[in-house]
Amino acid sequence: MFELTSRTEARQKSAGIKKKQAESLAGLPPNTLHISLYIRSDPPLPNDFHWAFYLHQGTKATPGGTKYHARGIGGGWIAGHEATAGIFAENFLCVVIQIATITPSAHGCVDEIMKSYDESLNSIPGITCRFVRCDIGELENDCLEFGNEHSETASVNEQPRPVVKSRVAS
Repeated sequence: MFELTSRTEARQKSAGIKKKQAESLAGLPPNTLHISLYIRSDPPLPNDFHWAFYLHQGTKATPGGTKYHARGIGGGWIAGHEATAGIFAENFLCVVIQIATITPSAHGCVDEIMKSYDESLNSIPGITCRFVRCDIGELENDCLEFGNEHSETASVNEQPRPVVKSRVAS
């Protein structure tokens, strides 16, 4: 009897988590660009995150968007761009930070920009998953502060994961 109760409780907990993740996705404003941070260790280390961009194109009828990131594989890097309707269900997600609103007519341009270095990732000196090479120190610090603030709850998989708005980008 105990085993059946445990399984039922586990299923209910899982269903509750999936519901919270779906609500978080549905709550994102359409046509927004985000930086998503993922913890890379447990316990989490300060300022130690995998970075990705997430362009949320979705609506309640068709949730989701495109995730853009670079992954270190062996001694090199590969681009990883994929459509996703499950950004909030991804392992080790720490926080999603809204940094801009992108008009639907500019989605193609954003896609082109995000993919523009795909073929030359491994020839870029000092490449990391942060992807962008420009003076974005304030944005980087803003994101790190949010990541550090939420990394402990990410390590215990508290759901839903937070969505915050950047204090320096709009």
